[in-house]
Amino acid sequence: MNIQQRLEVFFQRLRTAPAAANAEAAMALVCRLIEEVEDEFCPLPREEPPPILFTGRMYAPQADRMRRVLPHGTLVADTRHHRIFCQPTGEISIVRMSRFTAQTVFLKPGFKK
Repeated sequence: MNIQQRLEVFFQRLRTAPAAANAEAAMALVCRLIEEVEDEFCPLPREEPPPILFTGRMYAPQADRMRRVLPHGTLVADTRHHRIFCQPTGEISIVRMSRFTAQTVFLKPGFKK
């Protein structure tokens, strides 16, 4: 399965997963599902630690590529081509970043209390 197909599986699993209640739970969900999809469908084995250069396998966002935006507490993670925003409400948005554009490719509402 190629990386675009695996990314679609990831989005589908994220879409159908229970909504997160906060930013930390949302980011944990994103990280867990990326690893599950890659373990199941990627022909390349996981490397620990993840390689710096892209090998063809997706990895969960790394701690050194995450930051918290104050005062609201949004968690933001940068990946190879995407920026992941996890809101304090549990909302998840994923934006595809290119040199000149940013396009939201995924949006999941947070848990409604």
